[in-house]
Amino acid sequence: MEDTDQSPFTLGNGNLKTDTTGNSFPDRYAIKEAGTDRVLTCLEAPNLQVIVKAGLTVATSAARKAPPGTIYLDGVAQVEPFLDHDRKVYNLDHHEGCVRAFTLATCEQALIMCVKGLDLRDREWKIFANEPDLDTILAIWIILNHQRVNNREAINRRALFALVRLEGVIDSLGLELRELSGLPADLLQKLMRVIDRLRTDELERKKAGEWTKTDYSEYTISVLRKLDQFLIKVGELDDFKGIEELARIELTNNRIAVVVASDLGIYELEPHLTKLYGNRLGWVALRKEKNNYTLRQMDLFMPVNLEDVYQRLNYTDPAVKGRMGVNRWGGSGDIGGSPRDLGTKLSPAEIVSACRDVIEKRSDIRHVKRFLLSALFCLSILFAAVATAQNWPPTLWLSRLSTGMRSQEFGYYSALLIVTLVTLAIVAFRRPWQFGIMLPAGKDWWRILPIAVICGLTGGMLTPDKTMFATDPYLAWALALVLLPLSLELLFRGLVHGMMAQLASIQDSESRWFFSGPTIGSTLLYAIAIGIQTLMLADGPIMTTLTSSLLIKAVLVAGMFGVAAGMIRERSHSILPAWLFHALAALTALLVYRLM
Repeated sequence: MEDTDQSPFTLGNGNLKTDTTGNSFPDRYAIKEAGTDRVLTCLEAPNLQVIVKAGLTVATSAARKAPPGTIYLDGVAQVEPFLDHDRKVYNLDHHEGCVRAFTLATCEQALIMCVKGLDLRDREWKIFANEPDLDTILAIWIILNHQRVNNREAINRRALFALVRLEGVIDSLGLELRELSGLPADLLQKLMRVIDRLRTDELERKKAGEWTKTDYSEYTISVLRKLDQFLIKVGELDDFKGIEELARIELTNNRIAVVVASDLGIYELEPHLTKLYGNRLGWVALRKEKNNYTLRQMDLFMPVNLEDVYQRLNYTDPAVKGRMGVNRWGGSGDIGGSPRDLGTKLSPAEIVSACRDVIEKRSDIRHVKRFLLSALFCLSILFAAVATAQNWPPTLWLSRLSTGMRSQEFGYYSALLIVTLVTLAIVAFRRPWQFGIMLPAGKDWWRILPIAVICGLTGGMLTPDKTMFATDPYLAWALALVLLPLSLELLFRGLVHGMMAQLASIQDSESRWFFSGPTIGSTLLYAIAIGIQTLMLADGPIMTTLTSSLLIKAVLVAGMFGVAAGMIRERSHSILPAWLFHALAALTALLVYRLM
């Protein structure tokens, strides 16, 4: 491959340099916690994570089946060197399954991959090493700086090639055969002084018997910084911008969302983001202060715009909880930001997760799975309530209970309320507002009041029968206006609706009016449950009830009220108005039909 870099190749005395201003080079490397691992990252390649762990080895079968985006270095994988381009798994090695004397060292393999056009910006990568000798650290530097290596104006390429060649010969064949590198004698001596300088700390620690106690990640960073000073041209990093990646997530096969921190404004940052991420960046969130973010859509051809992202973030953010006012995520379709007053309480990982939810909620399969899961929870709770009602022996607990309390109807709704509350306490513990457990917001949900009254006027709302009103009127009224509507609303507009809303767009107090998926899904399950309860409470044969107008009316009214209650729940962000309207519909039905 022809090298057109004709700049003079000078090493001076082989000393590591500083820039002309006397300041040290920018610190481009950092160590982060990633789960149980400490990973080394470069601010110019935030999608690459280097893990240097003493004694780390991977068996042959595991190496071949490694997750896409894996690079093993210098003895980690107990297998011959290989390049699996289809799976994006590489093993750069000269230990196992090869003749070491005839095989290039790890740093040389990395350099060849790089100059042949390797571009690692297309996905996240993990690079594994088990000991930071100079061969391994050179390979790490080349991988982290692969974009600069292919930019002939950015680094001293000839110095890099010569250093890699010499270290490769020494690592593979030994110091005594270093002349096989083919370098001129004076250049060889200068490069040996550079290598000695790079290995000073390693040799001193080994001599003192402290090498095994060394923090390999910290040591690797110290050598990488020295390589920066030796290989990167003076002034090349003058325009380096400290961009720290805080979170990243895959949106589609070729688009990502990231959260970054920088002192630059979003528009100043755009060209630097393009350099870092190429054309893969869909959305970016820039953190200016601890809780304040600017959102920017980098790809104008994303399947959805930021309006959908704001809706999801407002639904998720504890600082918003769907309330009205300015403390909300918002802006235009291509740029916006976090709540202005108090900022956001979301972490960077939660912000990018919300971005992915906006993309994934378009999947019909995920909606079906979520509906089936919600239906399973609902049916399990209903089954538990029915089982309790069928085995309702209050006389064994309290002999003085009223006749109404001894009824199966009271036992059913009591069990329904208790089991639903327990389930909500488990499922909605971290984000109760997503399940309607909050005070109402907005006022336009009052427009649905006439629908609740109409449902009551039809006589199709479930209410206690006249017998209970005759024997225990206080309990009957409590059952009709409190226990029955509260248990049903908590189950269907609280738990079921909240579970379905995790992957769907719903209304809020300031949105347009529309029929959401969670409203339709919870209404369907509600109508089915009301139909089953109508069959259970019917006096005649089941087949007669199935063909009667009573069942049809009950299901239709349940569907009508379910849609109305779902919209009330969404626009008020609370189940309290839904409970209120349910009680009002039941009161209307009682006053017009049952008690006349």
